Amino acid sequence: MPYDVKAMRVRYTTLTGEPFAPPYGDIHHRTETLDGISDASLGIDWSPRNDWLFGLGTILPIGHIVADPIVLGREGKTHEHIQFGSGTFEPRLTAQWSHSQFFARAEGKLSIYENREGYRAPTTFTWSAGRSVRVGRISITPSLDGQYQTLGRWRGVADEGSGFEDGGARLQLSLPAFRGVVISPGVYHQLWSNGFDEQTFRQKTTWSLSLTRNF
Repeated sequence: MPYDVKAMRVRYTTLTGEPFAPPYGDIHHRTETLDGISDASLGIDWSPRNDWLFGLGTILPIGHIVADPIVLGREGKTHEHIQFGSGTFEPRLTAQWSHSQFFARAEGKLSIYENREGYRAPTTFTWSAGRSVRVGRISITPSLDGQYQTLGRWRGVADEGSGFEDGGARLQLSLPAFRGVVISPGVYHQLWSNGFDEQTFRQKTTWSLSLTRNF
């Protein structure tokens, strides 16, 4: 169950790069920081042999969702595009192979219906391949990660910021802490990105920290 902090910085300019104050004010995009619990996930893993792992699960829609921003924007009303969830249950399928220090993983998150606000989340496929090396008690895992995401839609209208493929390099450390808890800091740097419908998606270097407790 993730907790996200989403910081947006917005700056409007003219075509020549001069500062610009849009006549509609900040009803659309604005500089702000949002935080909250995002959608949780629940799954079951099955390993038919030591080097293969298969998973089946679902997204649990507990994250905050917003009203249709396209309709509100057309009406000239303040609205929000950033959500912390999809508002729907989304099946998840995973497959992972590992041998010695090397691994490869693929996952599909499938969108099958609209939420109560008319939003249908994009279907997303992710993959990762890398190597895990242990130095003392610390596990060091460099990998190459990628994803392909279809367009999300608000009652059939494409949602801005969705629909792209990208990939990058990730480095993650895993350090046993206490009573079975593992602390895992990580960093991800995007290497390529291609958006649909002439959109441009760029993700800055992203830091993460996770705490894991196995029972």
